[in-house]
Parts: sequence; structure tokens; C-alpha cells
Amino acid sequence: MSWRVNDTDADLVRRGQAALQLARSQMPVLEGIRRETAHDRPLAGHRLVGCVHLTKETGVLVQLLTTAGAQVAWTGGDEVSTQDDVAAALSAEGVQVYGRRGMTTAQVNEAAAEAFTAFPDGPTMILDNGARLIEMAGQALGRLPHLCGATEKTSEGSRRIRELATTTSFPFPVVSVNDVVTKWEVDNTYGTGQSTLDGILRATGMFLAGKRFVVCGYGHVGRGVAQCARGLGARVIVVCRSPQTAVRARLAGFEVLPLERAARIADILCTATGRPDVLTADHLDLLPSGAVLCNTGHSTTEINLADLAQRTHSVAQLRPHVQRHQLHDGRYLDLLSGGGLVNLDAAEGNPSEVMDVTFANQALVTLEFARDAGRYPPGVQDVDPAQDEEVARRKLAAMGVRCDEPDNQAPAAADAAGEEQSA
Repeated sequence: MSWRVNDTDADLVRRGQAALQLARSQMPVLEGIRRETAHDRPLAGHRLVGCVHLTKETGVLVQLLTTAGAQVAWTGGDEVSTQDDVAAALSAEGVQVYGRRGMTTAQVNEAAAEAFTAFPDGPTMILDNGARLIEMAGQALGRLPHLCGATEKTSEGSRRIRELATTTSFPFPVVSVNDVVTKWEVDNTYGTGQSTLDGILRATGMFLAGKRFVVCGYGHVGRGVAQCARGLGARVIVVCRSPQTAVRARLAGFEVLPLERAARIADILCTATGRPDVLTADHLDLLPSGAVLCNTGHSTTEINLADLAQRTHSVAQLRPHVQRHQLHDGRYLDLLSGGGLVNLDAAEGNPSEVMDVTFANQALVTLEFARDAGRYPPGVQDVDPAQDEEVARRKLAAMGVRCDEPDNQAPAAADAAGEEQSA
């Protein structure tokens, strides 16, 4: 399932190179790190395996890693996010790329396994998105003597690596690059909020003002989706399981309802939890005819597709990303992107400027594994707060923005944490 570029792919490669050039011009933090590593090549001799949505932004990260001296094998890690032109361009540069756009779930798992075993001596570092590779590593610890570090970039993946840590003693550092302020605010909230609405609008062309827009989940992603939907005039209803989260949503001005009540009045329903079976048979039976269903959480099982199939009489593909399910009881429901990530399937994922910050964190931790093996001890942990500060400073500089500089940096970090807790 690996890419093999041939003469017929020349135009695809050119398109991928152009996409990478565009993304790189909008990712000044990552480009700055790439230039810094071009001379000392700290990753020389390292074998990196990645499982992160293979968009043009991810391609810029991969190019940074190869510039820093690494051999790289990569897979997109889901059914819909791989951009084939970017995959072709990276393959032409010598990256081992596995998988294509439009795979089945079984093929996605096969591609991940192929990437994980791409190097005969195994990987020395892992960059993950959903903990798939880290879980594989946890099952093969005795056969991976050279593995010296792994990073995980998603909320769901960070939950998973902490679950794994209760039964697995990782002899190398596993660092969550999700649980830092720059990732939460820039990527999860503002980035995914915008790209999700972008995907819904591209897929349907619908008018959102006045629509009842139900968001399931009010973590950082759900909050961003709710904010963006409200900005376009939608009547936003939040569904969440945590009383504390429900208070935050209510005080932000959103209506908060149980899913059983919200489903009855939903014009659009978007899941944003990262957990399976958010929308199941009981809720599908309550939805009004014509409701639009979509998902922007990590898990592709947030909408129970088996329950939907049981109720479906026939399916029509109305638009590239819109399936109309005509139900046995006469209603119809429009499912976007097959229940997969609507922001990556119907749109292009988070903007390059957003991923600049997320991938800067992931790149800096990876480089630190090579430069200072003792900075991160074995086991699951968060990014060093000092690095989070550094990424924020780099981004501000790229934006031409300055802020007051405190005399003591430690209180600054404490202030940032306080702002996050009270957000």
C-alpha cells in the first residue's frame, strides 16, 4: 500500500509540491525551526514513523524532519484525510508513504502497520495522532530497543496513552503535545471550529443563520464549533455530560439540553467528543426529517453507523460529501463525510497558520529527544511549559505582535495556566 511514484504521477507530484510551498509560506514558526536544523541535522541516523493526517501542513512537518536528517515513514491514519498530491510529492522526495485517500478502515489499519514496520531495525521515534502507533509500540517493547521517544497530538490520543500507562511501563518518554495552552486554544478551538464549519458549508452549501445547530461535546473542539456556528447566525444548542462543562457553556450564552431533547429539534447535529456511540439508535429515532449529521471528533464511530443502516431504506449520494439516508419510517437524514471527520474530508483541515503552532510543539519535542535525551524521562507526560511559552513567543513574533515581558518567567507560566483554568 506504499506510494510508488512513476511517470504518470508527474502532475500529481507538481500539485503536491505547490501545495507544500503554499503551506510552508503560511507556517513561519515551523519554517524557522527547519532552517535552524538544516545545519546541525540533529535527527541524522534516526528513523521516524508518523501517523498523522497527511495534509499539506503535515507535509511541511515531514519536510522539516527530513531536513533535520531523519529517515521518515508516514501514514495518514484515517479514511479521508490523506491528500494524494502531497503523498506523491513526499514520496518523490524519498519519504516512505503508506495509504491513500478513500481507504476502508481495514486498509487504514494495514497502512499503519506497514508504516510501523517500514524500518528493519524499527523506529527510533514516533509521531502519533490517536495513539495507534504508540499502542503498537507498547505491544512490542522487547523488539524495539532503539525507540527513544514518542509524541501524541490529539485529545483522544492523549486520553488513550494515559490509559495505556496504567498497564504498560514505557521505557521511553511518551509526550502529549495536545495538553498545552497553545495547542488547546489555537488548534483545537479556533482551528477546528473554523475548519468544521468550512466543511459543513462546502459539503452542503446550506444557509446557517437561524438554524438549530446542536454541538455534542463542549471541550476545546466543541467550544470552537459552537462559537463559529453562532458567529454565522445559528441558534446553537450544546449537549455535554459534565456539569462543570455545562456551566461553562451556559455562561457563554449557549442553550444547554440533554441529547434526547436536543435531537428532536436539530437542523444540524455535530459530534465533537472523540468518543464512540454519541449518537445511537435512540437519538436517531428522535431526529426530525432533513436533519444534517456530521462529526468532527477524533473517533469515526461517534455516529453509530450500524444503527443508522438498520433504519435506512435507501441511500442516495446527493453531493460528493452528502449521503441522504431515506429511512423506513419516511424521514430522511443527510450524513456528511460518511460520519468521518467533516473538516478533513469536505474541507482541508485546520488552516496552515494554525497547524504551524501544533506542529512546532511536536517538532521541538522530537528534536529534543535527539538533542537532550534526559530532558524527558520515561513514561507518559506533558510538554515542558517552557516550550509552550517558546512556541507562543515564536508565533507572536511571526505575527508582529509584542506583549509585556515579566521580570520573572515563572509567574508568567502560572498566569497562563490561570487564564486557561478560568477560560
